[in-house]
Amino acid sequence: MSTLVYMKILELSPASYDGWMRFLTLGRVDRIKKKIAADWINPGDEVLEIGCGAGSLAALMSQRGARVTAIDISEKMLTEAREKVPDADFHHLTALEIDQFPPEKFNRIVATLSFSELTADELDMVLTLAANLLKSGGLLIVADEVRAAKPWQRVLAALIRGPLTVITFLITQQTTHVIKNFEARLATANFMVRRRQEYLLGTMALFTAQKSDGN
Repeated sequence: MSTLVYMKILELSPASYDGWMRFLTLGRVDRIKKKIAADWINPGDEVLEIGCGAGSLAALMSQRGARVTAIDISEKMLTEAREKVPDADFHHLTALEIDQFPPEKFNRIVATLSFSELTADELDMVLTLAANLLKSGGLLIVADEVRAAKPWQRVLAALIRGPLTVITFLITQQTTHVIKNFEARLATANFMVRRRQEYLLGTMALFTAQKSDGN
């Protein structure tokens, strides 16, 4: 999973982004996106995707009959995504700007490999904003890089991830952060975790969390 720091390099070439991410994650990203669309997206759902990249998940959700709104900070990625999913509504925004959308507009908010680009404080803020944007009973679905539970997994991930992070920063002046204590952060933002599934030796996880009734 530590190879995902290469995302920041791959974003420089949107047309080949999905193919390289498929290779670097041993196909896990494709399978996770297909699982999200198949298991959690229904016809008529109002979906917000945070960090849509080249639009592969937006396309799957649109095919399921959802009304997709998607954001990304890369204009190049958005150009690629608009060509791929002409029915979706794309916006050039950061995750911290999602409060531009009306409260309780969405049934689903989805983020794959984008929350790890945020600092801890930014992540907490985005989770709070996401809760405000979800309708009662709405779901937040997140797939991203997490801190592995077992010590040997963390050591292996650090040995691989460290050099890659340095290389990525030198090329792009950006980096990613392993998400820590995500369940606790979700609870603080008034989400209840319904499911957690781990991939790639516990260094990547798919979370499905529901907005609490009190939000």
